[in-house]
Amino acid sequence: MKINLKKSLKLVTLLITSILIAAVSAQVYSYMYIDGSVTIGTAKMIWLEGENAPGDTTISGGTVTIDLDIQPGINQNFTECLFLKNNDTASHNLTMTVTTNVSTSTFEWFNTYIYENATVPGVWTYVDTLTMTTQSDSYSTYTGNTPLDSGEYYRLSFDVKAKTGTSGTVNFDIEVRYE
Repeated sequence: MKINLKKSLKLVTLLITSILIAAVSAQVYSYMYIDGSVTIGTAKMIWLEGENAPGDTTISGGTVTIDLDIQPGINQNFTECLFLKNNDTASHNLTMTVTTNVSTSTFEWFNTYIYENATVPGVWTYVDTLTMTTQSDSYSTYTGNTPLDSGEYYRLSFDVKAKTGTSGTVNFDIEVRYE
């Protein structure tokens, strides 16, 4: 077997050059890090079931799953359905937004009424209405700069009337964002 010296030298030179390029390239990288922490404590805002909450309502952390059972053509009120309590020692601004709305072809109306009070039970003050047929309808404490104070509550009431002849399950979502 005959070895071609010129080809071998070219191959060795190419191999050494590749190793040098790889070594130099590896030295160009810079590194960045994230040094974080997690503070574990009690929830600042909490959901509470009201007397008129459906029996299958579940609360898991910051999420409420609620199934409002209604009949078509009949107005149904869930007047003391949910409470949102500021469980923190500080006041919090928040925004409630309809993120998944319902169709006007299914409902005569579907409203979520928001009331405020410092104690439960007591006299509730009307704050705003979320029209559930309107995507992105919202209520925000930033607008009037009226944060929910420590220990205070919002009461959410639902007023729903499905159109006669409708049936099925219709999903809706409300996002509550607070700081």
